[in-house]
Amino acid sequence: MLKKIMALLAVLMLTFSSFSVHTEAASFSDLSDNHRFYEEMMYLEGEGIIAGYPDGTFRADQAVTRAAAAIMIGRALGLDGAPKDTKFPDVGKNQKASGYIASAVEQEIISGFPDGTYRPDEPVTRGQMAIFLSRAFNLKTEAAASFSDISPNMQAYVHIKRILAENITEGYPDNTYRPDLDVTRAQFSAFLERALNDDSAPLPEAGGSVTYAMNTNKVYHYSSYGGDVTFRYSGKKYENKWPIWDISVNGVQMTSLVNYEDSEGYYYGHPDSDLSQMMKYPVKAGESWNASLFGEEEIRTISSTTKTVKTPAGTFHNVVEVTSSTGIEYYAPNVGLIKMTLNDGEVVTELTKLTNR
Repeated sequence: MLKKIMALLAVLMLTFSSFSVHTEAASFSDLSDNHRFYEEMMYLEGEGIIAGYPDGTFRADQAVTRAAAAIMIGRALGLDGAPKDTKFPDVGKNQKASGYIASAVEQEIISGFPDGTYRPDEPVTRGQMAIFLSRAFNLKTEAAASFSDISPNMQAYVHIKRILAENITEGYPDNTYRPDLDVTRAQFSAFLERALNDDSAPLPEAGGSVTYAMNTNKVYHYSSYGGDVTFRYSGKKYENKWPIWDISVNGVQMTSLVNYEDSEGYYYGHPDSDLSQMMKYPVKAGESWNASLFGEEEIRTISSTTKTVKTPAGTFHNVVEVTSSTGIEYYAPNVGLIKMTLNDGEVVTELTKLTNR
C-alpha cells in the first residue's frame, strides 16, 4: 500500500534524471534562453516567420508594429509577400511589408483606419491583435468574457472572446483585458505560436471547447503531503510538442515533467520512456483502462463526470472523478488536476491557488 501511495504522489513529483530538452541556440544577439517567450520565438524563427534587424538583434521587448505583424501573419499563412501597391496612401510598394499588407487585406485579415490609412509604424494593441489572429485563423468558438474594460459595442469584442477560447491569451488579475495596451514583439510571437500550435486536443463530445490539460498560461499551486508544490510552464517544449513543467517544492526547484494530451487521453511522464495515461478520451463515466505507473499496472476508471469539488482555489463544477486501487483524482474542465485523495478519504494533494504565469 505504501508503494502505491508513493506512486500516486510521484505523479506530481516525477524525477527525470536523464531529462534533456531540445532547443536551438539563440541566433539573436540580444535574446537569451531565459526569456519568458524564448521557445516561441525560436520556433517562429525556425519556421522562417520572424527575423531580426540588420544588427543581429530581435528587440523582443519593443512594441510590434502593424507592419511587422502583417509580415509575421503573412509568413505564417503563406501569403504572397512580393512588394506591391496597396490601397493605403501610407504604404507604398517600396515598403518591406507592402505585399503582406495587401495580401492580408485581400484575405480580410487586417484593415485600415477610417481615414484610409494603415499606419504601418504604429504599435499593435491587444485589441488589434485579437482581431488579426481571430480573422487569420478563422476562429469561431467564443469564450465568456466579463472583463470590466471591454463591451459588446467594441470592434474587438467578439475577437477577444475567440482568442480567449483558444487559450491564445487571457486577462489580468484585476479582471481587465486592456485592449489598448501595446503588444511587444515577444508577446506577439507567443500569441502567434499558440495560434499555430494547439497543444491540447479538445474532447470530441465537448464540441472542441473542453480540455483537461494544465493551462500553460497559469501557475498551479498545490498543497501536497504538507509541502507547497508549484507547477510552472517552463516556456520550453520537448521536441517542439510537449510542454515542460518546472516543479518547485517549498520554493526550491526540484524537477521537471511533461504534461500533455492527445485525442486518446491525458498523460504525465518522460517522452523517452513509458508514459502514464491519467485519463482516457473521450471522457465517459464507467470507462476503464490499464495505465502503467512506474512499471506497475494500474486499472483506472472514470467514475463520474459531474462532480462538484471545493478546494482552497475555489469551487469547480462538472469535475471528472478518476478512481484506482490507490485513490481518487479530480480533474476540472479547462483547469486540470485539482485534488487527489486516498481511498479512505484523506486529502493528499489539493489545488490551493491558480495564478497567471
